[in-house]
Amino acid sequence: MDTVVFVDSTVISKLTSDWILVKVNGGEDSVSKKAHHVSGYPTTILAQKSGEEIDRLVGYEPPEEFLQTMIDYSNGIGTLEDLLGKAKGSEDRALFYEIADKYKYRGGSEQAEIWYNKVLATGKALDSLSGESRIAVADMYRRAKEYDRAVEAFAAIVTDFETGSFVQEAEIYIPYTLKAKGDTTAAIVAFEHYVENYPESEDAEWANEQIEKLKNPTDTESK
Repeated sequence: MDTVVFVDSTVISKLTSDWILVKVNGGEDSVSKKAHHVSGYPTTILAQKSGEEIDRLVGYEPPEEFLQTMIDYSNGIGTLEDLLGKAKGSEDRALFYEIADKYKYRGGSEQAEIWYNKVLATGKALDSLSGESRIAVADMYRRAKEYDRAVEAFAAIVTDFETGSFVQEAEIYIPYTLKAKGDTTAAIVAFEHYVENYPESEDAEWANEQIEKLKNPTDTESK
């Protein structure tokens, strides 16, 4: 963001004329991170003068797209409130998913799960939106440190989908979650299973690095 978006002349012009930019290092300012329920970086929050959140953008966008998103949000377009209004009487699963994602990234896990479940309830059990929703719910459990629940959810995805990108994604999340839980033995087995199944994947090298670290932890890593 610093080297691409916030150095763009059009973005700078908007920031200096209509908006005030406040940059926070989430790694150092844990109070602000917790207060605004920031769970991923970068996160850009557009707020009223009162500090009330209008909406947020999680991730990177090119300068032109970033600026348009912020302008739309400031005009009430594409915000959570806007999408909730559109969802009344709707059966648009993509809209339900978008709403769920917005809740997820602002710390509204319970509401997010409700909307992900709407996606699941109104479509085919094994289509792409159902897969994305189930991955998202399992990942929410992981982020909430509900590790057993997360592993169970990821494992269910593997069982139900059998093959494909959702299975591969779930199978790399399982050892990652087990590692976070502190179950070293199970994490090693799951990482090795992943490498065996997906030796050519972009995550295979990282998985092998994790296996090595878990089998031969340094003094710092073993504390």
